[in-house]
Amino acid sequence: MADRYWVGGTGTWSSTNTANWSTSSGGAGGASVPTASDNVFFDAGSDAGGIFTVTMANSPRLCNDFTASGLDFTMTLAGTSIGLTVSGSLSFPATNFTRTYTGTTTFNATTTGKTITTNGVAFGGPITLDGVGGGWILQDAFSTGAGTTTTTLTNGTLDLNNQTLTTGRFSSSNSNTRTIAFGTGNIACIGTGGVWSTPNVTGFTTTGTQVVNVTSTGSTGITFSPGGLSEANSISFNFTGGTYALTWSGSSTAVRSINFTGYSGTLGEVLITTLYGNLTFSTGMSLTASNFAWSFRATSGIKEITSNGKTMDFPVNFDGIGGSWKLKDAMTLGSTRRVGWQAGTTDLNGFTLTAGLGIAFNTSNNRNITFNGGTLLLSSTGATIWNGLGSNFTTTAGTGTGTISMTSASAKTFVGGGFTYNCTLNQGGAGTLTITGSNTFDNITNTVQPASVLFTAGTTSTFSNFSLSGTAGNLITIGSVTAASHTLSKASGTVSSDFLSISRSTATGGAGWYAGANSTDGGNNSGWIFTAPPAPSAGNGNFLMFF
Repeated sequence: MADRYWVGGTGTWSSTNTANWSTSSGGAGGASVPTASDNVFFDAGSDAGGIFTVTMANSPRLCNDFTASGLDFTMTLAGTSIGLTVSGSLSFPATNFTRTYTGTTTFNATTTGKTITTNGVAFGGPITLDGVGGGWILQDAFSTGAGTTTTTLTNGTLDLNNQTLTTGRFSSSNSNTRTIAFGTGNIACIGTGGVWSTPNVTGFTTTGTQVVNVTSTGSTGITFSPGGLSEANSISFNFTGGTYALTWSGSSTAVRSINFTGYSGTLGEVLITTLYGNLTFSTGMSLTASNFAWSFRATSGIKEITSNGKTMDFPVNFDGIGGSWKLKDAMTLGSTRRVGWQAGTTDLNGFTLTAGLGIAFNTSNNRNITFNGGTLLLSSTGATIWNGLGSNFTTTAGTGTGTISMTSASAKTFVGGGFTYNCTLNQGGAGTLTITGSNTFDNITNTVQPASVLFTAGTTSTFSNFSLSGTAGNLITIGSVTAASHTLSKASGTVSSDFLSISRSTATGGAGWYAGANSTDGGNNSGWIFTAPPAPSAGNGNFLMFF
């Protein structure tokens, strides 16, 4: 290893020119051209009494450390297609240094602890990090300059050291061992085309805040390929502006959080996608993605979903063991899309979640729906509009009254699975509502009439409240699916309904079951009283006063 100092002012850094190299600062030229093991210096002894230019020429240039400092006159590093390979550290000065060089700079150290200091000077060309076992630590903000340039991590560890790396594009797609250590830093992609490309994540790890900001306001199209990272290695992406079409590519992709605030373009087809963090759509964007499922798979913390009025025309799964999600506004799926609850807790937070094709769950994982006054609105038909199977499913009322509302004008089935529903089940459509299984509900209501509610014969449905009622000429029919009886149970109090048509129904549990004076006894009933309930007596706290 030797030191080489640039002398003589303007010259060409080539494989044959020795006139500009010295063994000491300001010394005589004629020293050998630097090799990969030699440190190069540009300093006060490099000029010839004025500004000077160092131009890269012929084959790729090599050095160990590259250090420019203490310049008395402005130095320009120039060149186009000739590469510069740095096997050690690199440092640009804050003053008297410019760079018009557009060739590729390759860092190929095979040991860690190398530093990169730019002092605000943009590289102006592509950057490649490719040293097996190598590690590079940014000392300040790092920029490749032009929006079309690419930073490529092929081998080794890039430590942002809490700084911002600004590049046109970022690429890392192979099976080599490679790491991005974000700290509290981030990567800003300002280019066009494939701004982020990590489709092959074998050997790829990340640490720290793991944030990438995409700001490409002038592009007509962006491709984004995050690959299928694990939760620990996943990266949050913020699309902060632009009207470009965004293509989210890859057969199986995963991100931490994704935020489109400020983005006004169109999100196109998205393949199978996993989100470990928050999701925020913007009011100005468009969604055309439709064919593949999005899965929320966080395993800790509370993640937030903000739809901003966008319809998600794709299936959605909540599938993170130990995970929790909270709606920040109404969430709407397309009319043919289903929500799957496979694990974790989802808090409706007082908002409405509309799932056109319904709700399905069939695992033994712990999973919970917390209503907090929210509503599950199911508008489709058929036997699987609510398909509750498996075990370890719970619901929590929270504050306010939660509702499951089934609004189809055609027949629909609530497969309850024998669970407890701490909410109101609403017959909200003219089509017959069939309830299977022995389930427990806080309440059952209807918002349309006439309509029918049928229970599976031989089952017992338990209610804290029972509020089904029709109107004159528009009865609510209560019966069994087959020619046998079902049981309705309420532990205490009074059921006060009217305008019902009841058959094959056993009312029990200790409450007084009053069908009302305008209801019809269809036969094979027990426990129902076909009159209005008696008026409250003075003993119940109502007093008549005479004067």
